[in-house]
Amino acid sequence: MIDTQAGVELASMAFHPESETYRAEYDQTSVSASMAVVAVLSEVMDVDPVELEPLHASVNTSALDNLARVRDGTGEEVSITFRVATYAITVSNDGTVALTSREQTGTDGVTEGVSPV
Repeated sequence: MIDTQAGVELASMAFHPESETYRAEYDQTSVSASMAVVAVLSEVMDVDPVELEPLHASVNTSALDNLARVRDGTGEEVSITFRVATYAITVSNDGTVALTSREQTGTDGVTEGVSPV
């Protein structure tokens, strides 16, 4: 487990140089998707979470948390991509958060040729 500046534990976090993407996993039973995003952003940007622009300024955090939750028994895969600061962020209902610099992404915010989830 990785303790973050946001006080959230991430199961893992790694940088993938080939796609210039940070990828983190979190425990969905104890951490909401929105809190996982704040934790990853604060770690990647190396700032205290209170110094970040509030996440709700970029995305509806309640909707994000509801869409990214585990759907037991349905096998339904969901991923949500949005932008914060200089990053395209993809959150999936498998408990992953991927951050890619917008310079490395296409105009729609999704990494070209690379699936961040």
